[in-house]
Amino acid sequence: MAIALEPKAEIPKDAHSSIVGETRIAIEGVSYEFYKQFCDEIGEQPVRLSYNDGCLEIMVTKSPHEFFKKVLAKLVEATIFELNVPVRSGGAMTFQRDDLKKGFEPDECWWLAHESIVRKTTDFDFRKDPPPDLAIEVEMSHSLAGRIHIFAAMKVPEVWRYNGRTLRFCILDDAGRYVDAECSRSFPFLRPEHLQPFLALPDDEDETTRLRRYVNWMRASLPA
Repeated sequence: MAIALEPKAEIPKDAHSSIVGETRIAIEGVSYEFYKQFCDEIGEQPVRLSYNDGCLEIMVTKSPHEFFKKVLAKLVEATIFELNVPVRSGGAMTFQRDDLKKGFEPDECWWLAHESIVRKTTDFDFRKDPPPDLAIEVEMSHSLAGRIHIFAAMKVPEVWRYNGRTLRFCILDDAGRYVDAECSRSFPFLRPEHLQPFLALPDDEDETTRLRRYVNWMRASLPA
């Protein structure tokens, strides 16, 4: 069994050199059964686990990662609220597919188009239950387990990917690969550049104020 430490984290060019968003360790040659048992054993510990083709990735998130995750989630949920879209939130719940021998925990996720199907579901089986319609992936460093390939294998239709500098809306195409899109599939009026101004690291403006600015922008931009 081999253990690989993550190479030096990719730091946004316009950020302070001391900013590190997360730390990752990959353990190769791990069985899927061990991964599932490990998930059960650690319970609600503040780590992210991903499993893909025998590789178990353990990620410990740090303050910048959690800041970007929460701000993005607030922007998504403000949009949902303003548009009055029915939603089922999945948060960072664990997704596992025994048939694919893959598993991961997103930063945040939501069912929108499929909300009514999973509204009352408490015990998910993702061989038959739909994956979330939208997920957030903050990736300030390179995933050692190829997390985005796990998202694709589980057919998550849309993933918003943020590396601390650039936001991308990625849509799953017919070939099962993610491609960058100009607009969100879940919110067609939204482009990545619309949200970019609200994702700066903390400065003199508090999160409540920046969220209020976003809501005001959205109300002014949407058709009456």
